[in-house]
This record gives sequence, C-alpha cells and structure tokens, in this order.
Amino acid sequence: MSKGHVQTRSRGFDGQRRTGSRRALLKFFLCCVCGVAASACTETRVVHRHPLLGGLPGSETTGVVTGPAGEYADPTRVPDGQIVRENADKSKTLIAKTGRHLMVHIYNCIADDDAKLFTDQVLSEMTKGDYYERGLDPRGAFDTIKARREDVVKLFAAMPAGEFTPGLMAENVDTNVRRVNLTGAAAKGLSWTGFDMVMEKGNWKLRWFVGE
Repeated sequence: MSKGHVQTRSRGFDGQRRTGSRRALLKFFLCCVCGVAASACTETRVVHRHPLLGGLPGSETTGVVTGPAGEYADPTRVPDGQIVRENADKSKTLIAKTGRHLMVHIYNCIADDDAKLFTDQVLSEMTKGDYYERGLDPRGAFDTIKARREDVVKLFAAMPAGEFTPGLMAENVDTNVRRVNLTGAAAKGLSWTGFDMVMEKGNWKLRWFVGE
C-alpha cells in the first residue's frame, strides 16, 4: 500500500458488504469539507488522504478562533487542522483532541491494516495494561476490532460528528475516561453503541467500545 492514502480493504468481506460499508462511510463523512494543506516545517509534511475520507483529518473546526492574550483558546483546535502528520523519518504522529479525531484514527488503522500504529498511538495504556495482565499481546485488540469492522462502520455512521452528534450522550465514567454513547432509537440495531476514551498526554485514546 502506498504511503499517505487510505484504501478500504476487502479482506474477509464480499462485494455486497463492501458496498454497504462504503455507503455507510459516505454518510459518516458527508459533513466533511475537503481540504489540502502543505506544512511549512521541513521536519514534517501533511499526509494526504483518499478523497472518500476527504477533509476528515482536517475538518475538525468549531468556529472558535484563538484571539489576543486573555481571550478563549479552543483546546480542541489543531494547528492547520491536520490530525495525521508524517515525520521526517516517515513515522506518523496522530493527534486526537476530540472523540471524532479518535474515530478517524480507528477507522484509518483498520482500512490500512496497521496494527502497529493502532497499538502504539490509538489504543490506551489502560487497555494495553489489561491485555498484559492477562498475558496477552495488546495487538489482539486490533484483531478483534478488525474482525468487527462492520460494527465499527455502523457505529461511526450513526455518530458522524463524534461527541458533538445531536442526541448523543457524553459523560465522564472514570478519571480521565469519557464515554461517548448512543441511546434510544439512535442505538437501535447497533452491536456497539459507543466507546470509552481516555485522555493521555493531551490526546484521546481508545479504552474500548460500549455494547455487547
């Protein structure tokens, strides 16, 4: 797979299911605005994405602009709107200031079949610790999620704006742990209805999904 492009993988899915997934994803990403930006820093460059995912990595804007000293600065604002950056050594740095950012990273890791990036930068230390305590490799978490790709797609399609989706419930469930969850009619037909995320070193990481 070429670097810097998301390609939906068909492994384990027939053509009909792939088409359904793409339609669901189109609904998820319909609210995004395509944007392409170039980094001015010689040490990093923007990782451009497939048009279907278009502006998602750079679409997280809230309308709150950092002003002069003393004015409110939006803590979820990402410089240049880019949440995926490729460093000079070709490694990637993921930024997740909102649950929606985290959703993008989860989906892209599945689409890219990138277990290492998922385990290193998307999965929370809390969850990795749970795996280690049971004598298991945390990469098993990626295998579980990849096997349930359809459930992830359906969930994300039902909450296109992440925690800012109308009617969605977001609440703190533990220290630094926030639950983003669909309830009632919005959760009907979903195996996973939401996910818990942990704030670690300024970025949200996946604790696990909520549901069965």
